[in-house]
Amino acid sequence: MRRYLIILFLPAILIGCISSPGQNEGGLLTKEQVLKLSPVADMFEWDGKVYKSGIDWIEEEDLTKEKQLGEIGEGMATKLPVGAKIFAPEERRDILIVEHDGKEKRYLLQTGE
Repeated sequence: MRRYLIILFLPAILIGCISSPGQNEGGLLTKEQVLKLSPVADMFEWDGKVYKSGIDWIEEEDLTKEKQLGEIGEGMATKLPVGAKIFAPEERRDILIVEHDGKEKRYLLQTGE
């Protein structure tokens, strides 16, 4: 009987040990962790924090650009050009807005679960 219980629960235990980067860490994800989860991520690092685009719900948020924080520099981003302007919205602190070539794109702060 005990052998059957071990056989039943062993796969569940092993699957529970497999985790994704940042999972159960409850903190901010690093560039390496974000790229491990999504190797072609459109992301950038600002003030020691990683922000990623491509999240549908943030595009639907009503946001107002508050102030320019800075610009994308060399090696800061995977897809954004150097000189793209970074703005903070009034409404949220976990989203940044980046503007380049007359277009705006939104980026969400990447955190562990």
